[in-house]
Amino acid sequence: MQLAIPRFQFRFVPAMGNVIHPGNFHPVGAQVGAAALVDRALVATPERPVAGAGGNWLLVGGSGGFGSAARVALAAGFGAHTLNLSFDAGPQPESSNKQRKIGSPGFHRSLAIERRLRGLGLVARSLTGDAFDPAIREQTIAELRQHFGGRLHGLVWALAAPRALDPRTGKVVQSVLKPLGKAATIHTFTGRGDGPADAPRIAEFTLPPGSPEEAVATQYVMGGRIVEQWVDALLAADLLAPGFTLVTISYRGNPTNAAVYRDGLIGLAKADLEFHTRALHELLRARVGGRAVAVEGPAVVTEASGGIPGVPYYMAQLLDVMGPRFEDPLASMLRMFHTKLPLGLPLGTGDATLDEHGLLRMDDRELTADVQGEVERRYQHLRPGDPFDVALYQRFMDEYARTRGFGQPSVDYEAEFDTEAVCRA
Repeated sequence: MQLAIPRFQFRFVPAMGNVIHPGNFHPVGAQVGAAALVDRALVATPERPVAGAGGNWLLVGGSGGFGSAARVALAAGFGAHTLNLSFDAGPQPESSNKQRKIGSPGFHRSLAIERRLRGLGLVARSLTGDAFDPAIREQTIAELRQHFGGRLHGLVWALAAPRALDPRTGKVVQSVLKPLGKAATIHTFTGRGDGPADAPRIAEFTLPPGSPEEAVATQYVMGGRIVEQWVDALLAADLLAPGFTLVTISYRGNPTNAAVYRDGLIGLAKADLEFHTRALHELLRARVGGRAVAVEGPAVVTEASGGIPGVPYYMAQLLDVMGPRFEDPLASMLRMFHTKLPLGLPLGTGDATLDEHGLLRMDDRELTADVQGEVERRYQHLRPGDPFDVALYQRFMDEYARTRGFGQPSVDYEAEFDTEAVCRA
């Protein structure tokens, strides 16, 4: 089937805090953007490493954002063989729905990344499934034994799932982005009007607090217990190589979104993830001479960015305030593995140590006093109903569209593509 997808479609959802709901994606653009990540990592690594020099790494949630960036940094930058586990919808050729027919952005990102990595002589494979399903853990263990020599040198946990299966009940559990204990007011922007002079405007929304049941569910989906179960299973299967490294990637937020983020339900889950990571560090050190580190990443534009209340507005300001200091996921992961968490060296080797909470801070540039001070000044300057700078709005929306495969300069978005051919490895 020939199909053209000329432009990004989306809508704002006021009932959820004016979050942005994407309506489509472009598979060719998604593949081009993903392949470009590998090219960037190769440019940042003048001396190409020997294939396999970086060991074997499993990435849970490795099809987008920090997960795919870490995968590319490890593979192209250090010669690591990689296995991605993610829950991305694959193509359904018989579907009458055009988007289902071509799958999902994550599927196409992984397809392109693996095509490029295999061209470098690396093992690069993917499994599709729910990381909370014990059967998927067993399938992953079998995959590691069959295709990766039965030894795992590292695990990057970058899962950002909105929901998960609870195998104890067979029911789906949903995470919730709500404040804790009391309602919170957020600022964001609206969409543009139909006319060329219609600017987006500042909007104010009040979010109700989450219930105790929602707090428990959010901690289950986004917390650290599932990571512990994976490590226990990998240890029991005798798959962890000496010196094994566990990296859990999270985001702590910033002062402007603390009520919904760090002090909200998601903050409970993130704290739980950090707690389990610290405990797993002691376990891994004792069992395999390994290490575990909780990484706090910077604010970045990913597929999830549009769906978090207040984040689009914050990101639009942050991109402008930071300018060339801003790091996207790949730049952050390259800096981390090259300078803050060098492979094969003790934790703390490099230009940074853990903070007082035992965290590796990749949000160090974002949270400097000058950056956050300027963001806060801009927040105070604008009031609900005020017009929002069109250029800042458009820059964020363009960056967000790129996470869905749009805005790649080498792609002709008016041209048709073959829906079956674009899905082939």
